[in-house]
Amino acid sequence: MNSKKLNYKEIALVFFLAILVRYLFSFFSGVDNFAGPDAIRYIEQSDGILAGDYNLEEKLFITAPLFSYIFAGFKWIFHSNYVVALEAFQILLSGASAVFLMCTANVTFNNRMTSLLTGLAYCLYPVTLYYVHQFSQESIFQSLFIISIFYFSVYLNQGRLNSLLKFSLIFSLALLTKSIILLTLPFLMLSILIKFGFTKKNFGHITCCLFVVFLMTLPYGLYNKAVNGSYVVASSGQGGHFLTGHNDDFYIYVTNPPPRDSLEYRRLLHMDYKVFNDLEPKIKGKDHKFQQEAYLKAGIEWSLDNPKKLFKLTWINFRNFITPGFNILHHPFSMWLLTFLISVPVFLFAYIEITRKVLFDFKSHLVVVSLFLGMLSVALLFYAYNRYRVITIEPYYLMYACSLAVFLFDQKIKPLFVK
Repeated sequence: MNSKKLNYKEIALVFFLAILVRYLFSFFSGVDNFAGPDAIRYIEQSDGILAGDYNLEEKLFITAPLFSYIFAGFKWIFHSNYVVALEAFQILLSGASAVFLMCTANVTFNNRMTSLLTGLAYCLYPVTLYYVHQFSQESIFQSLFIISIFYFSVYLNQGRLNSLLKFSLIFSLALLTKSIILLTLPFLMLSILIKFGFTKKNFGHITCCLFVVFLMTLPYGLYNKAVNGSYVVASSGQGGHFLTGHNDDFYIYVTNPPPRDSLEYRRLLHMDYKVFNDLEPKIKGKDHKFQQEAYLKAGIEWSLDNPKKLFKLTWINFRNFITPGFNILHHPFSMWLLTFLISVPVFLFAYIEITRKVLFDFKSHLVVVSLFLGMLSVALLFYAYNRYRVITIEPYYLMYACSLAVFLFDQKIKPLFVK
């Protein structure tokens, strides 16, 4: 095993290659900065913030605040040049995340070649490139999340509280950008106890970590409690998201959708579900907490009334979560095939390597197990959305795929050429 530490030249190579590839993709891909499905929301919210309206409540949820405020800040500082400045910021941060992912691989595998290959592969991974320059939560969130997980990996490797506190701080920023990672936190905290034992010291470390997350999210929680009648950790919408994934329209959309060129498909695509229209008279004029409770109740009632459909939805969510590529039901065959062919070797190698490593040394690979279980929980409780998987656990699939590639080269291919 090559355990030599990464040097500054290798770190600089990955950083500048990541930036170069991201700029080239932004320039030549034809994907606009505002191509994301939520771009209009962030344009309106950032304009509202600049006009003094700080309430980020939407129909089904309260938005996590950090990206909207960053967006507003760039508009305020750079005026008409904010597009160039914000794109540059996102690309630079994503370039830094490539370095942090490479360093996470070094902490996890203690293998220089695996680390370098991880960094280089992440520089070029097409699925990530698609989101980097788009003005939505995904790019900044993914970068912050990757950086936070590096510090958590260092903590599990060394047991030092300062690394855990750095994780807590940056994880909180990622959480305030996109709250889908909240369900990974219990698994990450449990991994501390599994790795180091159920001792007073370790419970103290966990308490410190959670306290930092609490303090970082407290101002936004108190603001929404005062304005919207609901304390939120980073964003709300548990009821709205649960009902989105548990109603008859959604069931049709994921099991037997109408033709993609039909008006009915576009209705389902934009989540114009009948159940929300039916609930509108009941929740109109009510505060956010009442609305979310009404959504959650309706989703639970549908689940109890349709156990067979619920079981099928759960299975489909699980299948979609573990299956690489776009969903074939909702994309052209050529696009599905392209994304499948790009992703399938990464997923296959990752699943093999994660299984191999966990069986061999479970405690050294608690991070990826925690991330997998946390994001799987999101998929099963609400619904599987491949964009969420791309920006959370897929970089670690790539990391483990690189580990297996290096192992196979060292053990199977290299001996053929070395006598």
